[in-house]
Amino acid sequence: MTHTSNLGLIGLNYDRLGHMDNSNPKVYLGLGKVLFNSSVCSIEPNAAGPDVEIFLTERITRVKADGSWPEQALLRSGLIDADKELVISDNRDVKTPHEREEELDKVIPFFNYLKKKNLDQFSSVLNPKIKFVSHHLAHANVAKFMCPFDNAAILVIDGAGSEGHVVEENKGNEKEHEESSVYFLDKGELNLVEKTWQSFSMAKNTNDRWYSEGIGTCYELIAEFIFNSKRAAGKVMGLAAFGKASEFESPLELLNSLNWEKAFKGNSKSDWESSPNMKIYEDLAASVQLLFERYLEDKAKRIKELLPKIENLIIIGGCALNCVSNEKLLQKQIFKNIYVPPNPGDEGIGLGCALASYYEENTWTAFEYKNQHGYFGPMTSVPTNIKVEKEFKNYKLKKSENIIKDTADLLEAGETIAWFQGRSESGPRALGNRSILSRVDRPGLKKYLNSEVKFRESFRPYGCSVVEEKAKEYFEIIPNYPNPFMSFAVPVKNEFKEKFLEVCHVDGTSRIQTVTVGQNQLFYNLIDEVGRRTGLFAVLNTSLNIMGEPILESVEDAKNFFDKSNLKYLVIGAYVVEK
Repeated sequence: MTHTSNLGLIGLNYDRLGHMDNSNPKVYLGLGKVLFNSSVCSIEPNAAGPDVEIFLTERITRVKADGSWPEQALLRSGLIDADKELVISDNRDVKTPHEREEELDKVIPFFNYLKKKNLDQFSSVLNPKIKFVSHHLAHANVAKFMCPFDNAAILVIDGAGSEGHVVEENKGNEKEHEESSVYFLDKGELNLVEKTWQSFSMAKNTNDRWYSEGIGTCYELIAEFIFNSKRAAGKVMGLAAFGKASEFESPLELLNSLNWEKAFKGNSKSDWESSPNMKIYEDLAASVQLLFERYLEDKAKRIKELLPKIENLIIIGGCALNCVSNEKLLQKQIFKNIYVPPNPGDEGIGLGCALASYYEENTWTAFEYKNQHGYFGPMTSVPTNIKVEKEFKNYKLKKSENIIKDTADLLEAGETIAWFQGRSESGPRALGNRSILSRVDRPGLKKYLNSEVKFRESFRPYGCSVVEEKAKEYFEIIPNYPNPFMSFAVPVKNEFKEKFLEVCHVDGTSRIQTVTVGQNQLFYNLIDEVGRRTGLFAVLNTSLNIMGEPILESVEDAKNFFDKSNLKYLVIGAYVVEK
């Protein structure tokens, strides 16, 4: 039962934390040893400000949401044999890293392997100096780091967090896990306000599935029911607009209504689209979405009761990716401002762990909206001239004297292009560095992308990026309200629905990214140039990958993608590559 108890991109200002001890030789290293999206994050102070790098396992192995022990990310970081003092912290979600590593060692000689590879210092069993950070606290640290406000309430909500007995700030029962957590951030001071717990039990007639009272767990199980994957929550959100919702009082009531004989058991897009249970899936998606929206509203009201003077709410954890519910909650104006970081899910846990030690020795400042970004990928992910010329020597390769003009020429002509610039995004959404771009008013664009490029299901919407000052002209939003990370699905104004048809969902909304010069000058300049030519200061923006694969990270990834893709043009660094 639930109860309470200088990052390397031209045009961007990354010197935002300040107040550093620049003589500090330490590297604050966070290890996200999570079930999905394991990662390594390093934070290293220097004279220009902190260098923050996030290495996601999936981007290296090319296995989406890879939750392997982060060996590959550590190797890519270059810190295994580095002559630096490492301050290491780690986390794993429902189990501790210590417990998981001992389990691995019972199956394979895991600890011997780590010693042979010189990785033993990164094991919480072999290195007792590693600091453990509970799961929701790691999420809250990311919210603190990215926070654009002087003070804010922070809501952490996901599938499941740490076991109660290891949560130092508010211990729970050993058999319970974190369900949601509320923190208060006030000028850098982070304090727990309230925490709810959930317990799991094996449900009957479900093929050994574990149910709980948690809304995040419920959403994951519905995703598994509809798409045969707990990682398909985003698809459920998109499908919900096509169904008729039934009302349920609780997650358990909804879960107990399921007949798992009707669950989708295939693995392909064609199998799913030909399912005889489509109406069941659409209505079920609508039902869990409605339940989640009501849950989120009730939770926001509860937080407002606890912190009545606070006007800012940060939502983080995997559930924060529900851009439909985020927008509906914003419209309620329970809180004046709602903010979601660019990496709210477990891909941010490595960062949250590193920050736990970092903030013990360094001060905090708000991350101003005008400089907000999500480009924390490896420094080595930046496309250099040497790398590009080497990888694309067999293609028609043009070094551009004006990359904005040449790219705008292609977009104006109706081309769809791959766009690869700077450091990679460290979250799940493309924000203008690893993107597929096109004009928003190109007829038949969505159908073309689904059939020739992305190979996605037809019901799934595409998002768009728009220069911030023009967003209020096209969308029903509060003037000058920033949405830099596609965290809100906003209504398209009636007079623009035809022109924005290819990025407008069936419910009349579009998941948008607002872009400013300070956030990404190159991408802003491109959208601005397209707007001057077409009259629409927006572009369709979807992640640079195909369905089922991670976002591209390296120039080598770009080459492999372009070899297989039906796209004719790739704009990478200062080059235009053409087939």
